[in-house]
This record gives sequence, structure tokens and C-alpha cells, in this order.
Amino acid sequence: MKYYPRQAVWEMTLKCNMNCMHCGSRAGKQRDNELTLDECLAVAQQLIDMGLEYITLIGGEIFFKKDWEKVSRKLVDSGVHVNIITNAYNLGDEQFRQLKDSGVKQVAISIDGMENTHNTIRRNPHSFEHILKVMKRLNDDGYYISVVTTLTDLNFDDLEKMYQLFLDKSVRIWQLQLASPMGNASEHLELLIDPGKVPSVTKFIREKNKEGKILLVAGDNVGYYDNNEHYIRGDLPKTCTEFNGCQAGKLVVGVDSVGNVKGCESLYSDEFIEGNLRKDSLYEIWNRDGAFAYNRNFNTSMLNGKCKGCDRAKQCAGGCRQLSNFTSGNKFESIYCSYR
Repeated sequence: MKYYPRQAVWEMTLKCNMNCMHCGSRAGKQRDNELTLDECLAVAQQLIDMGLEYITLIGGEIFFKKDWEKVSRKLVDSGVHVNIITNAYNLGDEQFRQLKDSGVKQVAISIDGMENTHNTIRRNPHSFEHILKVMKRLNDDGYYISVVTTLTDLNFDDLEKMYQLFLDKSVRIWQLQLASPMGNASEHLELLIDPGKVPSVTKFIREKNKEGKILLVAGDNVGYYDNNEHYIRGDLPKTCTEFNGCQAGKLVVGVDSVGNVKGCESLYSDEFIEGNLRKDSLYEIWNRDGAFAYNRNFNTSMLNGKCKGCDRAKQCAGGCRQLSNFTSGNKFESIYCSYR
């Protein structure tokens, strides 16, 4: 069976201006020997040559990567849809110039609660205030704004207030994903949301999607298969497709700032590194025998715990590999499943 990467997440730098409690990558300090501009442009060409359709550029904080906009422009000019995720803290005139040069039309902002909650998680008393200013400028300049929220026990009760705020700020898409005990979050286990609250999250997403004002999307670590499943993922409400398992290494590829290739950039463990782009081409890494075996060679007999023997096993495949790996210690058991 042939696999073709259609989506990519590229961590362009680990440098960041914050030290968030839930950060899975422990972003902050730039890695030694991060890819140069010429290397980044070569990686972009490889992604283009393999038919990539969508890419999200992340950090750390993307604006700390010198000349990132040149890489983005190359992708955009080749027909790739480019999105960025930012904490929006340091966006000023120079950063907006970079945005214009990059060709990016959609900007996703990480917002993790109302003001007190967000600033607590971000460990910065001014973060939320800056975000509101940036959102106004993005709206004034015609950018398509989306929001990414990492769900924790701290912000669970803020969801309705956040929804009303995002309506006011003309947010188009809001993605909700669960915090995972990796990176900084492994030192703040009190942040992790109780699995019993997940059905309330899927119900919230379904109800808000019925209103049709903001498209709410559940990340692939939220769910699965309660009575809201048909309403919480994908290009809803246009389609009602069911979750069909983690796509890391099948449709999705991750690249980090030193050229390591993984199925997904949320898989923050060296065991998931399939190769390095300074040694081999993306095509060679992607098509290597035995690559991304946890998904490409998956069969339902690999499931463990409460996932084993589930009648949704073929569709779900045990859910999100990242969340399962860091919560249950096993890639093939989801303790956050809403079905069983």
C-alpha cells in the first residue's frame, strides 16, 4: 500500500518567548544546529515534490525563525495551503511585514482560557492583553483567524465564555485538543483533564457547531464514538465522517527544527524519529520499509487495555498515538476514550 503525505507540521524553531505550563516540547531555547534557510528551502521543495497540500508552521514561536516567511512563500507559491500557529505575544510591525511577505492568509492563535486562566498557564501576566490587540489588527488586515486551545482542568469551565469572546473577535475555526503529560506538562499533572469530562467537551462542540457561527473541531485526541462523534471532526458540518484512526506516517508527516522526521510533531520522543533530512531525503525516509510501523502495520490485535476487543477497533485504531503513549504508557490504549 502506498502512502502519500498530504499534511505536514513543521516545527521551524524551538526558540520561544514563553515557558507555558502545558508545553509539550519544553520550547524556549533554540536547538543547536537548527536547519539553515537554504536547508529549509530544500525541505520545502521536497514536500512540494511529494504533493503536499497543507502545512502548519509552528515553534517554539515561528516568528523567532529568521526568514521563515521566505520558506512559507515558496510553499504558498507552489500551491500549498500554509497556516501558522503563534502565541501572538510579540507581533508588531516587523512580524506583520513578515506575514504579508509569507503569503499566509490563516493565522492560528494559541489561547488557553479567559484572561486569568490563560495568563496563569502562560506564566505571563500580559499575554492575554497582547492577544486581543493582535486579533484586532489581524481582523483589520483581513486575515482568517483560528484558535487552538489545549484543554486542561484549569480552562474547562472557561469554554462558554471563550466561545462568546471568539464570536466577538470573528474567529472562524476553534480547535480543542487535550493536554498530554509530556514536556512541561509532565511536571504539572494537575493540569490534565479528567477523562470523565471529555463527553461534556464533545457535547459542547456538537452544540456549538449546530449554531453554525464558528466551526469547532475536535483534535484527534478527543473522543471517540460517543453520540457526538459524527458532529465534532473534519470539515463539519458539511460532512459527517467518522474518525478512522491516527494518520501519523500515513497522511501526516512531522519535521522538527534540526531535520528529524516523525509521523507527527506531537510525538515528542526519540523513539518516533524515522530519519533525518540531513542524511536522507524525505522520499527515502517516507518510503523506507518498516517506516511508521505503529500505524502502517497496525492491526486490531495490537490494542491493549480497554481498547482490546472494542467493536470500533477498525475505525478508531486506538485513537491518538501521542496521547495514548504519554498517558497509558502504551501506543495502543486510549484512557480518554468516551465510548467504553
